Amino acid sequence: MDIKMLTVRLEGNKVESRDVPKIRGYLAGRFPQYMELHNHLGGDKFNYVYPVIQYKSIGGVPNIIAINEASKILIDIFYDVKEIDMKDKVMSILEKGYVLKNKELGTAEGMVEYKFLTPWLALNQDNYGRFTNSGIEERTDILKKVLTGNILSMAKGLGYWVDKPIEVLIKLRPVEVNYKDRKMVGFKGGFMTNFMIPDHLGLGKSVARGFGTVERVRDRGFV
Repeated sequence: MDIKMLTVRLEGNKVESRDVPKIRGYLAGRFPQYMELHNHLGGDKFNYVYPVIQYKSIGGVPNIIAINEASKILIDIFYDVKEIDMKDKVMSILEKGYVLKNKELGTAEGMVEYKFLTPWLALNQDNYGRFTNSGIEERTDILKKVLTGNILSMAKGLGYWVDKPIEVLIKLRPVEVNYKDRKMVGFKGGFMTNFMIPDHLGLGKSVARGFGTVERVRDRGFV
């Protein structure tokens, strides 16, 4: 099926990945009426669904992606936003680039290759201990199962019914990630799957903050 993706590029600005949550925090605070910007339900409650607004640093340029109906929210808020207060600095928005495209999402006939542009947060409290105490083969199995689950969760969150088994191959390496002032293990590298994922959507934990951003590899180099 096709999904509608609106990408707003804040041209003329350069940010590090660590700055992405600051952009999200500013917009969430300024426009709290739009739950899609922050996924907070109030108090300590969160809306644990696949985020339809995701914040990224792609090539050092801030990008905000909205999926389907959430694109209307980005158009509304960026009509008024002229700068973003990132606490340690103020980012002036001199130029906004809007790109609206229909992207294919769903099962594929063959295997499609992707790479992670940002670290994939695959592990949680439940599987971290098991992962660290396992051998190479079992670690690979754990990551493949998590990745499969992430793809299924994304599909479900975007309204796509997966009608055949998801297959994955992985070629990943661990990297250290600073997440909410804590050191965590993430993964960079690539994977192949029989599922079409639109460029720059995220998989795994904290995709709204830019983690797990994927991009299709056109020049096959997996094997």
